[in-house]
Amino acid sequence: MKRWGFVILAVLAAAPAIAEDLVLINGRVIDGSGKPRIAANVRVRDGKIADIGPFKPAPGEPILDVKGMIVAPGFIDLRSLSPSAIQKDPAAAQLVAQGVTTGVLGSDGTGVYSVEDFMLPFDEKPPSLNIAMLVGHGTVRRQIMGPDYKRPATSDEIERMTQLVSDAMKQGAFGLASDLQQEPASFSAPGELMALTKMASRFGGILMIRLRDERGGLAGSVREAVALAREAKVPVQIQTETKGAIAQIDKSRAQRVDISADSYSFSELTRDKGVALERAVQRMSGALATRLGLRDRGILKKGAPADIVVFNPLALASGVQQVFVNGTMVVKDGRATDARPGQALR
Repeated sequence: MKRWGFVILAVLAAAPAIAEDLVLINGRVIDGSGKPRIAANVRVRDGKIADIGPFKPAPGEPILDVKGMIVAPGFIDLRSLSPSAIQKDPAAAQLVAQGVTTGVLGSDGTGVYSVEDFMLPFDEKPPSLNIAMLVGHGTVRRQIMGPDYKRPATSDEIERMTQLVSDAMKQGAFGLASDLQQEPASFSAPGELMALTKMASRFGGILMIRLRDERGGLAGSVREAVALAREAKVPVQIQTETKGAIAQIDKSRAQRVDISADSYSFSELTRDKGVALERAVQRMSGALATRLGLRDRGILKKGAPADIVVFNPLALASGVQQVFVNGTMVVKDGRATDARPGQALR
């Protein structure tokens, strides 16, 4: 686990992060809650949002004029980061350029179970964005079953996998992730995943899942995910773009099942003309923060960490203009800076 941390730190060589003390003026604030935008100034001080409203900056206070721009919470990305992928390319820089201020590692089921070992180096040498971890179903299955994973697990093996999930959650994982279309998770029986999910649920975690079969067995695969949400009493986030799956998920949501397949990126936002901007921002920020249990992230409010994205609503294709992570500018005039103010969240 420590080897991964070392490689990532080499990719994301840290530079000193200095929080900006300034006021963003003349912008339109979308706070991530779904409420309509408002004309307001935003004061950033000591890495936090100190004030939002029609106040005037104090004499001599640094300002950033964002007239005509939207000021929104930094986006949360559930899908683009995995411990293996981020070793190979500067994925974090690509994400912050799209307004992402918090990336969730391990949504593909490869997240580590020794969360503290993985996260500890980032406390001293932070990345450019905040990172959070999902413990991987595939990871714990390989650890317990070794190369003999192409079969259902025994009750003893499931118990030991469950203990690894428990350890990961105690160390700060935000939930469990499973890709049921890829080895070794694809060989798991439903009862195995239910046991692991129930353990994650005990700690208030989320389940991120890729359906077992999106072709011939789509209906049964969705039913499996719905059963996990109901019986484990856990928020389930499904990675799918299959229309049939989304239709079934919508029916389950109408029956008050906590299950969703709703996840956006900024590039997708630029193409979707059928969703109000306030709703789209909420999907990428406040709604995901709530599901993950990320306190004070994904919303602009007094006292919250200053994770902020500034973009032009009339020219979305041109990308974001400014991004702040914990009050420090990581994108300036559309270009990434060398700042590394992110936090390892747990």
